[in-house]
Amino acid sequence: MNAKVKSILAGAVLGAIVFYIAAYFILGYTAAIVLPGSIADWANENSANFPVLFVWELFVVQLLGIGVLSAIAAYLLLRITSLKWLYVAIGFVVADLILSHVFLFSLPTLENLSATNFIWFAPHFIVVFLCVFIAASLGGKHQSV
Repeated sequence: MNAKVKSILAGAVLGAIVFYIAAYFILGYTAAIVLPGSIADWANENSANFPVLFVWELFVVQLLGIGVLSAIAAYLLLRITSLKWLYVAIGFVVADLILSHVFLFSLPTLENLSATNFIWFAPHFIVVFLCVFIAASLGGKHQSV
């Protein structure tokens, strides 16, 4: 099998595994971390609820919940194998994107589907994309693409 195809498949399998581990075991705990009251009060007074909640979701919930795990998994995979880092990262992100949209379009969420649902998935995609591509490029052992 071609090295590029192996890399994409390995990245996709790793992305699926990390997504399910994070979605079912980790993200619930990081989502339970409460925004400090002083920050929430400041956001209410200055009409900055959405930006504050977006940044909180980005850095606290998603970065701690799935970003760190994604980065470690991608880095370790590329350090112990000779796969192409760019294709591993692409496979990882595509698998995560597909699985998260399958979750979004599942029956319980279809009842309340709106544009807000897509906006609140943005921190997840930003964190996964950045963490995986940075870790993959660092773990790629100076491989050429």
